[in-house]
Order: sequence, then structure tokens, then C-alpha cells
Amino acid sequence: MAPSLYLHGALAVFCVTLTCNGFNIDSRFPVIKEGKTKGSFFGFAVALHKQTEGSTKYLLLSGAPKEKALALRNVNETGAIYSCPVTTELNDCERMDLVSSTDSSEMVEGMWLGVTVASQRDLPGGRVLACGHRYVKVVRGGAEEQLRMVGKCYVRGNDLTFDPNDEWQDHSYEVCNPNFDMELEGLCNMGISGGMTDTDVYIGSVGSYVWQGNVHVTWRDPDPGNAWDSIDKDFGQLNRRYGYMGYSVNEDKKLLSQDYFTVVTGSPRDESKGSVMLAKKGNTALVTKFIIPGEQVGSYFGNSLAVTDLNNDNWNDLIVGAPFYFDRQKEEGGAVYVFMNENGSFQKTPSMVLKGPTASGFGFAVAAIGDVNQDGFQDFAVGAPFHETGNVYIWMGSKKGISEEPSQVIEGKSVGSGGFQTFGYSISGGMDMDENSYPDLLVGSLDDRIALLRARPVIHLSKNFTVLPEIVDPNLCPRGNKSCVTVTVCFSYTLSNGNKDFKKNIMVKYTVEADMHRRSPRVLFLVNKLATYTGLLTMPSPKTECQVLELRLEDPVRDKLEPVVFSLNVSLDEQKPKVRKALQNLDSYPVLSHKQKVTERKEINFQKECGSDNRCTSNLQLTAVFANELLKPYPSQGKRQLLQYSSNVKKVVLLVEITNVPGPGKVAEDAHQAMLNISTPSTLRYSGVRSHDTGVECRAGETVMCELGNPLRSNEKVSLQLIFETTGINLQTREIESQLLLSTLSEQNDLYPVSVALLIETSIQTSFSIENPLVQTYFSGEVMGESAMNTTSDVGSLVEYTFKVSVEGEPLGALGILAVEFEWPFEVTSGKWLLYLTEIVTKGTTETHCVPPGDIVNLLNLTLSKNRSKRPKRAVEGEHPHIIEPQAVLTVLTPRKETYLLDCSKWTARCVTFTCPLINMSTSAKIIVRSRVWNSTMLEDYKNALRIKVRGQATLKLVTDNPTIKMENETREFIVDIDPVLGVETPYEVPLWIIIVAVVAGILLLGVISIILWKCGFFRRASRREMYEAKGQKAEMKSQPSETERLTEDY
Repeated sequence: MAPSLYLHGALAVFCVTLTCNGFNIDSRFPVIKEGKTKGSFFGFAVALHKQTEGSTKYLLLSGAPKEKALALRNVNETGAIYSCPVTTELNDCERMDLVSSTDSSEMVEGMWLGVTVASQRDLPGGRVLACGHRYVKVVRGGAEEQLRMVGKCYVRGNDLTFDPNDEWQDHSYEVCNPNFDMELEGLCNMGISGGMTDTDVYIGSVGSYVWQGNVHVTWRDPDPGNAWDSIDKDFGQLNRRYGYMGYSVNEDKKLLSQDYFTVVTGSPRDESKGSVMLAKKGNTALVTKFIIPGEQVGSYFGNSLAVTDLNNDNWNDLIVGAPFYFDRQKEEGGAVYVFMNENGSFQKTPSMVLKGPTASGFGFAVAAIGDVNQDGFQDFAVGAPFHETGNVYIWMGSKKGISEEPSQVIEGKSVGSGGFQTFGYSISGGMDMDENSYPDLLVGSLDDRIALLRARPVIHLSKNFTVLPEIVDPNLCPRGNKSCVTVTVCFSYTLSNGNKDFKKNIMVKYTVEADMHRRSPRVLFLVNKLATYTGLLTMPSPKTECQVLELRLEDPVRDKLEPVVFSLNVSLDEQKPKVRKALQNLDSYPVLSHKQKVTERKEINFQKECGSDNRCTSNLQLTAVFANELLKPYPSQGKRQLLQYSSNVKKVVLLVEITNVPGPGKVAEDAHQAMLNISTPSTLRYSGVRSHDTGVECRAGETVMCELGNPLRSNEKVSLQLIFETTGINLQTREIESQLLLSTLSEQNDLYPVSVALLIETSIQTSFSIENPLVQTYFSGEVMGESAMNTTSDVGSLVEYTFKVSVEGEPLGALGILAVEFEWPFEVTSGKWLLYLTEIVTKGTTETHCVPPGDIVNLLNLTLSKNRSKRPKRAVEGEHPHIIEPQAVLTVLTPRKETYLLDCSKWTARCVTFTCPLINMSTSAKIIVRSRVWNSTMLEDYKNALRIKVRGQATLKLVTDNPTIKMENETREFIVDIDPVLGVETPYEVPLWIIIVAVVAGILLLGVISIILWKCGFFRRASRREMYEAKGQKAEMKSQPSETERLTEDY
């Protein structure tokens, strides 16, 4: 048996392959028949039949189970069987007369006659079987009537009429006992399936024994004289309820035995998954020998059956349909299981599973259709009636079984002018209906139509294709439009069925293509001056017809190494169908065997200077390195080179050297069409090539292709300088790898790609500066403690620096961050504040402020004052007289002699180190650092200083995890000069004892002066006369008017 193989692709995919374009089942000239009554289900069951009694003719049998009854009393619908001749008429089917009368013991209303129809076609004068599974028998018990739906079948003669003298026809095929209820056979539904062999009538009855089902086989002696001798056998009660045994049934030899019949029946609901039983006929009953279980619950495994020998091993194989199988993930619906016979036994695992499109009902009908292409192997068909308008799939048998894909798919919408619906609901095949020795196919549907699809003759075409001479010397070919090469094609044919009387003239269309797959062919046909010639040849069987074609050689021939390949493609040139009323003869429309090659190839070679064997063997080798514009190779780092890239590097050069010289054990003959293919990443753009060798040409496309010579002679060397611009190198570029591949039409099997790699280390070019690296400010005022401060202006004068950062080229992005690291002098060595940080502002980044960890900025949480520096009082008063700054006590100036340097590197100040990252900086950014001079520290510790110089530094650094991006750190110093305000001195405190001595001395001095004045008469009173003189003088004095009175009054 072939290994188990499951096809997981839906068969819808097959329809786009070449095999689905059709083989020899013709759908252009179908024989279509329509039922008499709309909705009668004409086509529910179909069969092919050959009538030999009376007149010989081929008939299409079709069941119509819902057809109206003939003129019967109180009966409306019985169903019917129709026979249709093979003609182009649409409505020439005739109804078989089966139900002619009724009595009170039966009910034929709704009996579904036509649910099964079969022909005993393997037997000359074969009979016809027709069944209606809903036939009811009326059983009377006393005053009661009980209805038993037992079903009924009819057998009619070869001419479809009833012959009472024929024991086959006269026998009553009501095999179920109606006297019992459904526990036994009171609801057996006999006739839902059935068929005939040369000795047996076999019928399925799904309702027996509470829907266990059953199969009844009636054997009859094949001797006409003993035809009355018959034996009935069935499975009996097996205790497998609700299995629906008999839903499908078949009987044939070469299944379990070469000589005896085996009954095969499907039970689609057995154990919920379905099963197929194979049984032999025992003495009194059918004996189950083997059961094949289904795969999926509800798949209806066993819904349909077919038996045929697919691999021609003289054992019949088994084909089982499961139309309701599904796989949502794979979008599969319906399955057909193929079980290959192993010398009279079967495995429970299928040899192959065919699966159809979703919800297609694939496998609803399966049928053995004979050897439709007459290749010696039996074929079968599968119906998928619910896929679009319905499809029928054809599989061809072979020595290995069947292929994974169908050889033909017939779509219902393409059959006939109006198309079909549910095409493929029923199928019958295996009989030649137009006597062309190829069996045909009858397909039924539920839309009251059937179609006979006939098989076309299959032709085996013999071809003889020669091209001469086999070796062409261009030097000896005549110039001009003269022949140098001759092509000869010859054809003959035979039919696949071996019919030697077939004398039809067929027309072969052939196409010869010279130097195929080349843009510039080296040879042309003389007749049309093209590289392709198409011709027609008409021939009868078995005569051979030939055609000679001449070609000339194009001059000059550049490629002498590659052979000139000729191809011959053949097909049958079909004549256009003629409109006619008669049935189209398909002998006029043969097809080529699908197993036959329709294409052949030949080739010729050119005479070459490569030794007596006319084969050139080269030994091309290459070396390559990257270099700078001065052609100095870059340094190596392991197997790769290293490029220190910056924006100044504009170009790189790839130095390549190719040689074709003999080596140890290697010859170096001419290398024809020697090419160098250089592939480089988009980071490099090809600019040009320099070479001292003539004939070297390079052109750029997706890769750079360089022609090295045609040929590159033995012992030659070629040097190339390939120049590339570095416009695509960016910060993300870590490595540049270029692959170089030599090629030649000469023979050399060691031409492998050579890789040249260049590691990229990118140096970031930055600019780091301070707008005001030297700030001058002052200190003054009074000493103030931290607790008394509310705003930053209480601290002291403002000191502000602006640090500018810029990057040449593209921003760093996610590859890294530029950051400025500060060493900020925030304390003097005694621990007192020096430069108090108040705010750090960033511009050109996503963050507007830099907030280093550790509460470095505005540690005291003071309210920020407006950013203006304090100036000396005189300047402030001059600009804004209404603003009065706190003033120091004016004292006598104290001499100032010393200048102090406060620098962390000198250990004269203490620094805090913090970093401000420039997050998402584009190409430039600014950091503005604002601080205040701690005024109190200046007044307390540096009151006698001439100047205090404070120094700090900032360093620009790169923070990145990318090892290929480098940057040199840049450090900048910033200085603030702090001066005291001129003329302002802290008040001098006089000692207390000096004050006391001064007071006592003052009192003593006042006493001495008083005594002296007393001695001099200072305290003596004046005389009365002197006093009156003084009063008189005073009376003469006059009050003077004020200035206002002078302006407002007259005097």
C-alpha cells in the first residue's frame, strides 16, 4: 500500500493550477435534459443505461422523487423515473410506468420513487432498478390500521418495460416485514440505496432495528431456466442503533476475495463518526468481516461509496465520502478517503485524504467512472454540489494510485448556457454513450437538470526534433541571409485506446524558439527573420509529416561559450465549433495525453579555442580591500577593516584585483564573459571606477556589474579602483559589508562570494562654548542669616552663565545623549555658601529645566527673584531715584591688598558635581545656569579682599551604549570676579572706656571754660540805661515781607 498521505490544502487551490484547465471530459458540448415539473428533484439520482432489446440506444436515467403522480385516484405525488435519449433536445425524456395502480394495503403518496436508480449494465440486456424509500404498507389489526414506511423497489427489463415472465421483475422487492414496529423492520426505509450485479439485487434500509439499518441481498440463479431460485440475506439485528447502515451500498468482487462478492455499506452515523462495513455472504446472512471507522464526529463518513481498481493491481480499492467534514482553521469542508487494497485486506488508516473547500459538500457523491482517458487505469469522480454552483472533480488512476491534485475540475456554472445549481449532487459514469471508446459521465443536480459530459479522444503524439550541425564554427558560416543551422520537426500520432481505424486528420500547432531566454538571439529563422517560428501540420494517422526550417547566424557572436538552446512546443489546433442541431462528434476535438511532454529542447554549441574538448576551464581569483582616497588601505581589526568615520570622510575606495593564472592542479583557460558583481549596502553610493586595463566597464544598478573581458585571457590580471561616496553613512551604521562575486561562462566550480567588511567608528563633531565665561559682580550690604532670607535676591548678586552645545550632522536620537557635567563651586573651605544655585534652564531639548538629583538647585527653597544683578547705589539712584537699596554704613576706607582665588582644583573651594543631559536634542541646545553670590560669606570672610576670583568648569560628554560612536570630551572653565563696593565700610565700634574718659574729660573742660568766662564777666547783668537803648533800637526794626507776599501784593 502507498504510504498514508493527507492533503491539507483545500481543493479550491487546485483550480488555479494547470491541471484544472481540463483534460478529456468535455464541457463545451454537454447533453442537457430538463425535468417535466419544477421542483421535482429531477437529477436526484442518475444512471447510464444501454438498451439492446427492441432498438439499440443509450439512455440517461434520472430519478425525480417529488414528481407528480400519474392519473391515480387520491394520489398527488409519487416520484418518477425518466429515461432520456442522447440527443440535443432539452425536453425529450420519457417517464417509466412503475406505479400504475394502488389498493388499500399500500400508500404511494410521497413515496419518493426515484431516490435510487441503477442499471445492470455489466450484463447484456441488463435490467433497471428503481426505488422509493418512503413507500408505506398498511397493516390492519382488528379495527386499527398501522402505517409501516418500509419502502419499495421495482425491477424493469432492458427496454424499461415490465415483463411478468421475468422472475427478476415479478419478484416483490418489499423485503422488510411490515408486521412489526420500528424496533424491528416496521420503519426500514428500504431503497434509500441499491444496485444490481449479474446475480444480485442489493438494497439498503436505514430504518431497520431502530435506525441501525440493514442491507438486503437477493441472489438469483443466473441460469434463465432456474431464475425462480433465489436466496435473501441480510445483516440482521446487530445492536448498533442509529448508525444508518445501508445509507450507501455497493457489491463487487476483488475486495476481500478475487472470486466472491463482497458487500460494502456505509453507516454515516455509526458511533457518531460513521463507518464502512465490508461483509461476505454467509450461508444464511451477511457476515461482517471488517469495519473502517470514521475520523470526525458528524462528518457523515460513509455517505457515499465507490469501488474501483485505481492502481491496476487486480484488486478493487475503496473510496468513501464524508461530505460534512470540516476544519475551520484550514477552511476545509468535505473529505474523500481513499483506501488502497492490500491483496484482499484494508487498513483502517486511509492511504490518502482529499479535502474540499469550506461548506462545499465535497464527497456528497463519489463514483467510479471507468478509464476515461484509456491509459489502462480506472478513474473516479467526486461531487461538491454546494461549492458555488457545484463542482465535479476528476481523479485519474495510475500505477502509484492517484495524484494529490485532480486532473480536471468541472464547474456547474460553465456547463450549458444557463449554468447549474448544486451540480454534482449525483454522478454516474463508466459507460461509453457515443461509441468513441471512451466512457462518459452523467451528472445530476437538485435544480431539475442533468448533464451528460462526454469524453474526448486522447492522442499520443510522436515527435522527432533535430537541430544540425551540433557544433557551429562561426568562421565557416556564410555571411548574409544564408542558412547555417537546420531544424527539422516530424510528427505522427496514435489514439490512446489503440483504435487503428481512427483516420481523422488532426492539425498540430508547433512553435520552435531559437536561443530562448536571450534578449539578443544569436540565430534567426530565414523565413521571418525572428528567433521564433510557429507553424501548422495536418496529418492522418499513422502517417508521419515533417517540416524543415533554416536559420542564419548573427554577426558578430559575442557569446561563444553558452550553447544555443532550441525549444519545441506542440499543441492541437482545434477547429472552431460549428453551430448544429445534431450531436457534436467529439472525434473532431481530440486532446493530447496529459502524461505526454509537449515541450522538447535541443542545443548546439560554438567551436571555441579551449582545447580539443571544446570546453573552457578558467581559474578566476580575486582580492579586495577598502582604502581611503589616497589609496591607503584602512587598518585591519581581525577579519575586518576599521574606518574612523567623521563628516570629513567623503569617499572610500574598494581596491580589487582579479587574476586568471594557473594554480596547483588547476588550468587557467580563457574566461568567457568574465563579470564581477559587487553588492554594497545603501550607505555607499557608487561614484565611478578607475582601471589601467582596457575593456573594463562598470555600470551601477541594484548592484555594480563590471565586465572584465570577453574573454579574460589566460595569465591576465585586472586591477580596479571602485569609488564610493559615503553619503549614506549615519550614526546607525555599524558595519559596511560588500560582497564580490566573479562569474564566467567558462567552467569553474569554485566561484564563491568574497565579503569585504568595514567596521565604522563614528566620531561625533561637537561645539561647546560659554557665551560669558567671565562674570564680574560685587558684594555689599549687611550680613544676613539663612533664616532671614525669603527670596534669592536676599542671598546676593546674580551670576548667570549660558553654555552652548551644537552637533555637526544628524541628531543622535536614540543612539545616545549629550550631557554637560558641571563642577560647581558651591562652598568655601569653611563650609559656608559660595555660589548658591537657583535655577538651571535648558533650551533645544524636550526638558525645559535641569533638576540634578540631591536637591542641589535652590536647596533653601527660596522664592526666585527677577533675574537682574545688583548694582552700586549711585547707579541705581541715577536710573531709578525711587528705589532705595539697603546701604552699608559709610566708614573710613580700609586698605585692601589681597586677591583670593577660590578653585576646587586648588582645594580653596568645595565643588558639587552634577550632570545635565540634553534629552532629544536636535543639533543645538543651551543650558542657562543661574546662581547668587552668598553676600554674607563675602562680608564675613573676605571684607579686606581687593577681589575674590571664583573658578569652576563644565565638561561636554557623550552617554551611549553604542561602541561604534565616539566623542572627545570638551571642558570649559567659567570665572566670576567678585569685588566689594567702593567707599562703603563696615562701622568701627569704639571701646567703652574711651567713651567714659571722653565724657569725663568733656565735663572737666566745660567746667574750666565756665570758670574762665565767669572771671571775665561773662555772666554779669547790664545797666538799666543800656537796656532801654537796646529796646529802642529793636522798636525801629520792621518785619520784612515774604517772597510770596512780594509777588501778590503792592507795596
